[in-house]
Amino acid sequence: MTSPIEPRPEPEPSESSPPAADARGRILRTAHDLFRRHGLNSIGIDRIVAAAGVAKMTLYRHFRSKDELALAVLDDREELWTRGWLEHEIRRRGRTPDEQLLAIFDAYDEWFRRDDYEGCFFMNTQLEIHDRESPVRAASVDKQMVVRALIRTLAEEAGVRDPESFAVQWQILTSGSIVVALMGDVEAGQRARDVATALLERARVEA
Repeated sequence: MTSPIEPRPEPEPSESSPPAADARGRILRTAHDLFRRHGLNSIGIDRIVAAAGVAKMTLYRHFRSKDELALAVLDDREELWTRGWLEHEIRRRGRTPDEQLLAIFDAYDEWFRRDDYEGCFFMNTQLEIHDRESPVRAASVDKQMVVRALIRTLAEEAGVRDPESFAVQWQILTSGSIVVALMGDVEAGQRARDVATALLERARVEA
C-alpha cells in the first residue's frame, strides 16, 4: 500500500558504494513504487536495479530472488502502513473502542482523497498472483489478516458478542471502500462508515 503519511519515493542518484542499509532501503522503496504502479508480474529485477541506481550484485546480496524482495516489500509496507499509519490514526482519532473502529473509515477518507491514491498494495498483490502456492500471495493474505486481527481486538474491547464474525464483516466494508475509492468515488470512506455505524449499533444491541 502507499502509506498515506509517506511521500512518493524521489528519484535516486546513481550508486557510488552506498552503505548497505541505504542500498537495501533504496531497493525496497524503488521496488514498492514500481510494483505499486505497474504490478509485480510486469517488473523484473533489471528494471528495479536500474531505477534504484544499484548494481544487480548489490540487490542479490540483500535479496536472493524477486520473491524474497517482494516479501520484504510486503513486510516493509506492513510496518509503515499498518503499524506506522493505520494503528496510529486509530488511536489518535478515537478514545473508545467504538470510536477507534469508526476512525478506520475517517482515516481512509483522507487516504482516498490523496492525488496518489492507488488502492491497497496487499489486496492488489493478492489479486495479481493467482497461484495459491505462491509465498508472496500467502504473505499478502497474512498482511490483510493482521488488519482483521486489529479490528477483532477492537471489537472485543467494545464488547461485541462475536468479534470474529464482526471483524470479517467490518473488513468487507473496509476492503469494499478501498475498491470503490479506486473506481473514483472519493466519498467511499464516509459511505462505508455510515453502513459500519449501523453494523456496530446492531452488534452492541445483540451483545
